[in-house]
Amino acid sequence: GQEVYGTYSFIISMLAILSIFSLPGMETSLVKAFAKKRDGTLKLATKERLKFSLIGSLASLCIFFWYFSKGNSELSLAFLIISLLLPFKESLDLFSPFWTGKKDFKKRSIYTIVPTLVSTLAVAVTIYLGQSPALIVLSFMLSLSLVNLLFLALTLNQKENDETDPESIRFGKDLTVVSAISMLANNVDKIILWKFFGPIQLAIYSFAQTPIQQIQGAIPIKDLALPKVGSQDVSQIKDGLIKKFKKLFFVSVPAGIGAIALAPLFYKILLPQYVDSIAYFQVFSIVIILSPFILLESALLAEMKKREIYIMQISVPLIRILLFLLLIPFLAIWGVVLAIIISQIINGVLSYYFFKTL
Repeated sequence: GQEVYGTYSFIISMLAILSIFSLPGMETSLVKAFAKKRDGTLKLATKERLKFSLIGSLASLCIFFWYFSKGNSELSLAFLIISLLLPFKESLDLFSPFWTGKKDFKKRSIYTIVPTLVSTLAVAVTIYLGQSPALIVLSFMLSLSLVNLLFLALTLNQKENDETDPESIRFGKDLTVVSAISMLANNVDKIILWKFFGPIQLAIYSFAQTPIQQIQGAIPIKDLALPKVGSQDVSQIKDGLIKKFKKLFFVSVPAGIGAIALAPLFYKILLPQYVDSIAYFQVFSIVIILSPFILLESALLAEMKKREIYIMQISVPLIRILLFLLLIPFLAIWGVVLAIIISQIINGVLSYYFFKTL
């Protein structure tokens, strides 16, 4: 039911925050290293991520003891599972940036889609068989961990050399530090909603936001742009990137309008119990229209423009968190939606400004 899914959404948001310790910034920073054929960086970076993710496991163990002391067996069990599986679920998926850097988008698609499908199927079966958020978390994390381990092993067998790029690993750590606030901002909304309004309202919100994230994932601007831009001098292809940026709106605007128009039909057929999410989803679709700005942000990442990236990844999430705190208590779900759209617009303006100064 809605209450189970709302509680599951809360746990997954907490998992995402704990995952900050797994150095997620490396997923972006390593694309350039692999584009330069420094394949040994894959093994080195995976070891580094496994080591740091143990901090997240320890933090999850502390949360387990907290909920256990309060007599909440469901949440305590969920965080015990997270503490055991976090390093494997979060640290073994660098095969995706590897194949992105190699510009082998067929393998990248297979290696990215299959884990998602397997974990989605595992979660769906668990929901069908039982209504325990902890068991849903177990099926989600265990299935992803096993598939990621398989694909990492396959990728390691296909690397061409053992040359490493320590600078990319250092930059990945830097990106993680500054993106930590962003990751917090991307998940604290669900935690605030859960605390203020309960799991049912969180479930309604989650079913408005999740389809938007899936649509954005189907337009992989960053994944396509990073390896190509990363192998060139951005200052020399700046005019070409601006033209591509403008052309992308011919895709994003129809996609956003189409999502708004088709939303009522989509929810009534596939998610009839979540028709309350339709209005939120439709307003959220503005985020799809703004997606071309990701291209300009990718150019800044490829050039390793640390100052500009730090300003964006610190200021925008802080503004978003501030808006959450100001708006959610009074506007509930609408407060979250408005905060996210306003912060996305600010992020786009900053991306454009910093790109023009390159």
